[in-house]
Amino acid sequence: MDAKIVKKEPLSLPKVMKIIQGIGKKEERAEFQNKVLDFAKKAAKLKESDTEKLLGELKELEILGLADEYLVQVVNIMPADLSELKAVLASSKATISPDNFKKIQDVIIKYKDKEAK
Repeated sequence: MDAKIVKKEPLSLPKVMKIIQGIGKKEERAEFQNKVLDFAKKAAKLKESDTEKLLGELKELEILGLADEYLVQVVNIMPADLSELKAVLASSKATISPDNFKKIQDVIIKYKDKEAK
């Protein structure tokens, strides 16, 4: 099967699950698609609707230089504390102030109780 990249964009794990499940039944999907789906199911922390809300709130913070790909990583990982958040964003080229780290953490905390157990 030849694959052609049409568009590159960061995706949350629930969004990945939705896309792969839309391909068809397990038997109709390629083995790697099923493995990705299994991983996404295990690793997803929130439902798709909550993921989209959280991502929207993080984007509203308008932190200069913080690309969507890093916001999606934050949503997928749901860092438990400030040190984890800093580790997730360490490779970002954005200079994030302590105040902005706190704002990001405050938004994440609002969704912590919605995490799938």
